[in-house]
Formats: sequence, C-alpha cells, structure tokens
Amino acid sequence: MDKSKALEVAGWKQSSCADGPGMRSVLFLQGCSMHCPGCHNKSAQKKGGGELWDICEIAGYIMQACHNKRLTISGGEPMEQWESLCELLAFLRDEGFDLCIYTGWGVSRMPREVFALVDYLKCGSFLSELGSENIRYVGSGNQRMFRRFSGQWEELDLHMGV
Repeated sequence: MDKSKALEVAGWKQSSCADGPGMRSVLFLQGCSMHCPGCHNKSAQKKGGGELWDICEIAGYIMQACHNKRLTISGGEPMEQWESLCELLAFLRDEGFDLCIYTGWGVSRMPREVFALVDYLKCGSFLSELGSENIRYVGSGNQRMFRRFSGQWEELDLHMGV
C-alpha cells in the first residue's frame, strides 16, 4: 500500500443493518461538494472537517474492528477521494471483505475500476422529496443499488412491499 495516500475520515459505525445487505460496519468519509437538500450526514460535507488517516492506518483499523468483513463506505461523498479509496478497496478485496459503496454519483460517472473492487454499489444523489420508509438501505426513490452476483452485475429492487 502507498503510505503517502490518505483518506479524510468523518467517522465509524461498528454495526448497521441499514447501510447495505446484512450486518455491516460503516466507514464514513469526510467531504462532499454535492450538498443534497435533506442530507442525513451534513456534518460530513465540509472538507477539512474530518481526521486524516493514511491508508495503512485505516486498513489496520478496519481489519481489527470489522470482524465479519462486511464493510460499507459512505460519506460525505466517498468518490471525491477516489484515488486513495481505490487503494484501500484493493487491499480489503484481497483480504476477503464484502464491500459496498454509497455514492451520490450516478452509475455512468463511476470509474470503471470500482466494479472490480466492490460487491455492492448504491448510486444517485439523495432527493428528500423522493425519500420513503419503504426503501431498503435508507434513501430516496431515484437511487439505484447494484450487486455483483456470479461475476455479473444486477440491479436490486430497493422498494419494500407495504
């Protein structure tokens, strides 16, 4: 791993069942230029408002803290730190982690490499007027979630029956 690369971290949630399939840990990255109205994580928007961790430090922390090897990376906007995030994802992928990214970017904007590094990808900006309690993994109706299954990508239905 490149020790000169770093991620600005907003926080850590040890366990969540609302941030992707199954019980997962969540790494929140700091900084988001999108400023979606109704953002549930406004404190993670300001760049420079988090704590800078080099890739080796954060990888070590995740290896120690995330016992079931299921991790979601959210924000802020994780894709705004793509170069360093890519390094971390590659390491965790090699360690057998089940990885999910929550991003406000659309799927067409995603770097091609992301599809080789993650198992789940939730895309699309949060739109408060499309928010609903009947959407899996918290969000708004315009967001899309994909998973890798048998080497192929498929879109998941996020709407729960009422």
